[in-house]
Amino acid sequence: MLRFLSLVLARLSSAYRDRSYFEGLKARLLAAIAILVAGFIPFNIAKILWFQPPLILPRMAVNLIVGAAAMICLRSVMAGRLERAGNGLALAMALSVHGTVLLVGATTRALQPLSVGIQSFAFDLVTLMIAILFASRRIATLVFAIVVVGHAGYYLFMLRTADLSPSEQFSAGTLFRDGLIAMVLIFILGITLVQMIDAAHRRSEEALRQSKRTNEDLERLEHEARGLSERRREFLEVQRVFISMVSHEFRTPLTTIQGTQYLLKSLLKEPAIPVGSVAEKTEKWLGLQASALGTLNKLVDQVLVLNRIEHMTGEASFELIPPGELLKAAVDRINNSMADPRVVLRIDVPPGFTASMDPGLVEAAAENLISNGLKYSGPDKTVQVRIYAESGGWAFEVADQGRGIPPGDQANLYHPFFRAGNVGTIPGTGLGLAIVRRAVDFHGGQIGFRSEENVGTTFNLRFPVAARPPPGADAPDPGPLFRGY
Repeated sequence: MLRFLSLVLARLSSAYRDRSYFEGLKARLLAAIAILVAGFIPFNIAKILWFQPPLILPRMAVNLIVGAAAMICLRSVMAGRLERAGNGLALAMALSVHGTVLLVGATTRALQPLSVGIQSFAFDLVTLMIAILFASRRIATLVFAIVVVGHAGYYLFMLRTADLSPSEQFSAGTLFRDGLIAMVLIFILGITLVQMIDAAHRRSEEALRQSKRTNEDLERLEHEARGLSERRREFLEVQRVFISMVSHEFRTPLTTIQGTQYLLKSLLKEPAIPVGSVAEKTEKWLGLQASALGTLNKLVDQVLVLNRIEHMTGEASFELIPPGELLKAAVDRINNSMADPRVVLRIDVPPGFTASMDPGLVEAAAENLISNGLKYSGPDKTVQVRIYAESGGWAFEVADQGRGIPPGDQANLYHPFFRAGNVGTIPGTGLGLAIVRRAVDFHGGQIGFRSEENVGTTFNLRFPVAARPPPGADAPDPGPLFRGY
């Protein structure tokens, strides 16, 4: 028995998992009533067979119908059909009792009619309560009508014509009048109470939903607050690093400019200096100033390019351009700036091949990679640049023979102002690879690299042919590193 009850509870929990708590409670209560009714029927049948009351067959029929209805009700409840289960049990109980009573009364002479009326009245009260609590409003009203009609019909056609003593006639009239009043009051009060409970349940469910939405909003706000706090912390860290970088990287060219400016002013104040000597020194110091100004210009350009990608300031200029020609111009520009050209370009795209791109960003990415390759390689080492077409897009790679990137630094390689631990005294801002990564992401491409310390590094950038600027006001935030090797 305990195992059966455990199985029923498990099935109910599974069937009403997504229902409200109130509906699950009603399902458990109706299942308990159905089990009690079904369990009572065998005992009642045994009692009938033992005491042999009049009209055994009709009594047995009513018990069997009610027992079958209870089992069907239990099965429907366990299947999640709560209202159908209540409808079936209430209708079966009302129709079976009153149908049997009217049929027997019409075909046989009533035996102990007042006792049968009292039993029917008690049974009607139970049936009416089950209909009010578990059946639909329409079925509950129908059951109430059946009970009232059956009760009135039994009194009018059986109790009034039965051979009863005056006291029994008075009891029968009292049962009819007070019984009808009691059933009407029970039905009205029951329906009212059920409506009040349903209204309270709906308000409770709405309050729970609002509470849930409030909690979700609070969790979202807390998550956003944590995100803002984390972004603020990152911003402050970037600001600190930026100030440190500015104070270091900008100070050197500014010091050079200030020094040469001072020397030039001092030179102009000195009397009787040979013209050739003045020209020679002036040319030398102006050259130092030009170099320092170029360094400053480059630093400012890198910051502006990174800011443009990060915040999308300015219009994106996407054009159909031959990538081979674009990279060839960039490589030629770099080679022409050196006494001994060290960049080797290999173009493996078909003639006439074009792709959609922002030329300024692609050019900035290529120049930063080539510049890094030259800067971190020996003066006798070359940097290999190869551009090629692939399925759905094109790519280029830049391979150097430099000092490589330590494994522990590779995860932070694309963060602004980050520099690997083995750069030594080589000047730099840590902005180049951040620009490269964001330029690739801006085109919806992919970036990967392989690196070995003291051997070299190869960066591989892949772009789609039909690149489009990303939606929204900000460029995509770089995700985990794409490993293409």
